[in-house]
Amino acid sequence: MRFFRSKTIEIKMVVFVLTFLLSSQGLIAFAGSDRIYPSKKVTLHRGDTIVGVYTKEAPLPDGTLLSTEGRSAVKLEDVYLVAEDQSEFSISTSSQQRNLFIKKGTIYFKTSGIKHAFTFLTPDGPIGIHSIKLNAAYSDSSIKGYVAVTEGRSEMGIADGGSMDVYTDEGLTTIQSGNKIILAQADMDIGVPEAEEPDTASQGVPQTEEKKGWSKKATYVTLGVLGVAAAAGIAIGLSGGGSDDGGDVSPSRP
Repeated sequence: MRFFRSKTIEIKMVVFVLTFLLSSQGLIAFAGSDRIYPSKKVTLHRGDTIVGVYTKEAPLPDGTLLSTEGRSAVKLEDVYLVAEDQSEFSISTSSQQRNLFIKKGTIYFKTSGIKHAFTFLTPDGPIGIHSIKLNAAYSDSSIKGYVAVTEGRSEMGIADGGSMDVYTDEGLTTIQSGNKIILAQADMDIGVPEAEEPDTASQGVPQTEEKKGWSKKATYVTLGVLGVAAAAGIAIGLSGGGSDDGGDVSPSRP
């Protein structure tokens, strides 16, 4: 009996040690996961419900809508982000894909290379990163840009560091340093074709009545030049960190 009790105690000890080690490994992996760094406050939303508030560094919640008060930095494995004040966004990550949904506001980004398939989702359409060409002349070896969403318009600009090939609903587009693309929606009024107009006179409808067509949303993608204010905003927004050597990642203040 003593022998069996001894073996039982040993088995329990082994199970305890294994559980501790697995938990420790999980904690270590969790400690190196994506992080968010509020300068003031970040509110977490699930639908219409507030599920949390961050006022200091915390793990980045996956798939949760975040609204910022003050600038907030996000450090991912391969991208450094800074969300401007009053921005609303969420980040969802799987083993093969990372999606950054921007409901409104401005997100600055800095990266030396994307390890996951990465797509910016905007109300005006997706912008998927296809490839990045870094400028070898830059000692920083990273590309800097932004995505901004306002009502009826979304845009992505590259300030410096190289160029980026992106996919939109209209296909592949290259954004060079100092340029941007604009996604905007417009109503297209589509009436009844002239050849198919009904004979209103024979139907007893007054000739003065206006024809009623139907409208359709269309997304237009255009190229533009990056403005001075946008370039300055990127420089200020990303000046607080994001280095690959694990330096300061706190968002800078204006």
